[in-house]
Amino acid sequence: MKRAIYFLLVTTLVMSGCREDDGDPVNVTDEKSLTRRLEDIINHSDLPGLTVGIVKNGTAVYQRSFGVQNMEENIAYTNQTIQPIASISKSFIGVAVVKCIELGYFTLDTPINDILTEDLVNPKNPSAEILVKHLVNHTSGLVDTDDIYLTSYYILNDQSMSSAGAEMFQDYGVTQREPKTLEEFITAYFYEGGSYYSPDNFEDTEPGENEDYSNVGSSLMAHLIAKASGMDYRNFMSTYIFNPLGMYNTSFEYQLPNDNYATLYWDKATPLPFYDLESFPDGGIKTSNEDIMKYMINMIAGARGETNTLFSEAYYKLLFTKTSSTYTIFWDIDPGENAFGSRGGDIGTTTELHFSAKHNVGFFTLSNYDAVSTDNHEEHYEEVIDQINESINMFFAN
Repeated sequence: MKRAIYFLLVTTLVMSGCREDDGDPVNVTDEKSLTRRLEDIINHSDLPGLTVGIVKNGTAVYQRSFGVQNMEENIAYTNQTIQPIASISKSFIGVAVVKCIELGYFTLDTPINDILTEDLVNPKNPSAEILVKHLVNHTSGLVDTDDIYLTSYYILNDQSMSSAGAEMFQDYGVTQREPKTLEEFITAYFYEGGSYYSPDNFEDTEPGENEDYSNVGSSLMAHLIAKASGMDYRNFMSTYIFNPLGMYNTSFEYQLPNDNYATLYWDKATPLPFYDLESFPDGGIKTSNEDIMKYMINMIAGARGETNTLFSEAYYKLLFTKTSSTYTIFWDIDPGENAFGSRGGDIGTTTELHFSAKHNVGFFTLSNYDAVSTDNHEEHYEEVIDQINESINMFFAN
């Protein structure tokens, strides 16, 4: 899932200062003062845990975690804590798309039906030719039907079904069951006769005409990567992205038991069972502060033409080239500032990753807090992240 986009430009330095509850001004000038400020923000918030990473001049200059990864056992959130990053996962699909282009599997102008075994047809516009580029900028006419999409979630088999969090999931039709494979999910959602199929999964538009953010369209792109490469999508990502970057604690699956996994929370009184989703490419990556820092450093360097770790300089340039007014290849963009970002929100997890190639700075935050289920949750999170952003921008200015 994706919250309404809130694309903070890390190049816009907020100089007015933060304020403590007593009204005294706070000046963030170094790591110690930033840590004090962030501790104060988290301690006065509903967020169970939070981890922060900051890059300046292509180098990690700040990595710190706050709060807890498990409230019931009072386990601190650390830089090794692993949690889902929700829609930031889509930026990884973008990297995989570019790797496929470099390997010669397809181009942005390849019709998706040239890759699929069976033609995918929009029943509201049967003659529409959907291209790869329409998936990477959310203009394909293939859309999420929220009620159907939610039923593709499932609770892991070893989780208790009697907790308040599990009962809440069940109220929304999320059960404990064996999941469909990615290919089975795509077939069920987009092909007539499938268990998730509905005319509401499609728009009556021409491809490229209307931007409508699509989780399922993103996972379809991952399915195309698997088809074109002849590799399972998970294996493709490990081979070409996670392992080359040294992201050895990053994966799509929960590998239980593992004491480093964060418990996700609907609120501080309601821990959630471990769950996953059949459309795992669009939101299912699980990673840590230590691992995602490696990713952000590489993305900043790539956008600046300073690395060839994942592919050549020309293909990094392609990754960060506009495909619409809003997107590159799955990355949100502010072209005037050469700034890019990705934001994620799902049940019990809320994430941010933004950087400016122009200024060679960036930051990310990951939290095991739910900012998508209610308006109150979202409003509270926006208040908290505003304060965090303000503090980080002051840190950038010094």
